[in-house]
Amino acid sequence: MEEVPFGVPPRIYNYRCSKCNYKSEMNEAIIDTAYGWSKKRTKTSDGETIPVLECPDCNRFSFVCID
Repeated sequence: MEEVPFGVPPRIYNYRCSKCNYKSEMNEAIIDTAYGWSKKRTKTSDGETIPVLECPDCNRFSFVCID
């Protein structure tokens, strides 16, 4: 078995703003950090609970996972 020096790569989530339609990929580390401050949650297609983020384009809390 081959060793991976820093572990497996973080999961990438696809996000889209429901207000302005801005799209971006979000790294798992950002999502994990957002759990501490984001009050809104949504579910991914596989049933995972994930935070709703502030859109980097329009600054509204409407940046949802479209995974």
